[in-house]
Amino acid sequence: MEATRERKTTLIDLLDRILDKGAVIDADVIITVSGVPLIGLKLRAMLASIETMIEYGMWADWDKAIRAAASEEEKKKLAQEIALLQGETPLFQCAVSYWQSAGACPAWTYGTLTLTDAAIRIHQREPLACLVAVRFEDLAGYSLEYGAISTAAEPTGYLHLVQTDGSVSVLHPDTPEQVISCISAEMNRRKLRWAPVECRARMPENYRKCVAKET
Repeated sequence: MEATRERKTTLIDLLDRILDKGAVIDADVIITVSGVPLIGLKLRAMLASIETMIEYGMWADWDKAIRAAASEEEKKKLAQEIALLQGETPLFQCAVSYWQSAGACPAWTYGTLTLTDAAIRIHQREPLACLVAVRFEDLAGYSLEYGAISTAAEPTGYLHLVQTDGSVSVLHPDTPEQVISCISAEMNRRKLRWAPVECRARMPENYRKCVAKET
């Protein structure tokens, strides 16, 4: 078979070929100075994407070790999160933003809302910390209102959990209606009463001021 040369091949074509199929380099290199050979290099290398190498059985041990380490790290985080529940049984979980009004700069903090058989808990993963814990017996009511932080954004649900001591926890869950439904079911099971209450602000006043300044 006679070798052929494709003159229209570009650098992008070469990179695509290397990532898709791989390339093997087998070369003998001798470095000389003034005609005197000084350094010899015998090179055998394969260039390919990680996915291609794993497909052909290369770096399988490395891939297995990386996956095992990631799995172990996830197990440790999960164990720490379970410890935050203090022995309570989780019933429902979803992603949530929690309004932290304390401190010099009030802001939303992203975390996970966990509804257990005893309380509503919100924690963040990095660094792992419990942001808020409200027991069902301490709930007095709630308010769900829809609003957007800007004219370009789609309206989303902001959930205000009103407690018996007058404090309010402001949440922005992914599925606010489902959160309310799950809390209501647990409140009914415990024969506790809570009802919708009026909330004049769709979101914390400080947050609205920050948004107004940015826009």
